[in-house]
Amino acid sequence: GINAEYGGPAMENTITVIGSYGEVVATDRIVFAISCSSSKVTADEARESVEKRQKYIMQSCINDGGKDVRENCLLAKSGDMFTFIKETRVILSSTEKLDMLRNKFVEKLDHSVKLHDTLYGFKERTVAETSKRSFTNACKVAMDKASHLCNNMEVKLGECLGIEELSADWVENSNLANNFTEREYRCTVKAQYRIIL
Repeated sequence: GINAEYGGPAMENTITVIGSYGEVVATDRIVFAISCSSSKVTADEARESVEKRQKYIMQSCINDGGKDVRENCLLAKSGDMFTFIKETRVILSSTEKLDMLRNKFVEKLDHSVKLHDTLYGFKERTVAETSKRSFTNACKVAMDKASHLCNNMEVKLGECLGIEELSADWVENSNLANNFTEREYRCTVKAQYRIIL
C-alpha cells in the first residue's frame, strides 16, 4: 500500500511507499532418479543382471536427458542371497525431458526398475537473475505509487532518498496449477522520496 509520512524533521517533505513485484518462474533444474535391483545367489550374478538393464538406462538418460548423469551402487547380503542396486540420477532442464524419460522407462522396463520421487529446483543463475529482476521491478512499482500519490497531492516527486528490501523469496501461490514445475518469486521494498511543494 501507499503511506505518506510526515511528522518530524527527518521525515519533513518526504513520502514513503511500499512496492511489491511477483514473478512466476518455471523450474529448470529437475533431478530424475531411477534404480535397478537384482537378487542372486552370488554377488557377480546380481551385478551382471543389473548391468544389463543399466546400460539401457544410462544410454537413455544421456540421449534424452543430459550429460549430467551420476550413478550410485549398493551391494547387500540377506541370508544366502546377494542384492545389487544401482541408482542413476540425471539433471534435466525441462519437464518435457522428464516426461519423455519417465514414459520410456515405464513402458519398457520391468518390476526390478523403480522410479523415485522427482526433485524440482532452479539453477543458481536463474535464482540470481530472478532476484535481480524482481528487485528492479519492485522499485519501479514503488516509484509509480509515489508518483501517483504526488499527483493526487498536487506536489512534485523529487529524488529517491533510500530503498530498503523488506522481503525477497519464493512464495506459495494457490493459483498455480503445479507448484513443483512453477514457483512464484516475490520481492517487496520500501522506498522514500523527497517531495517538492
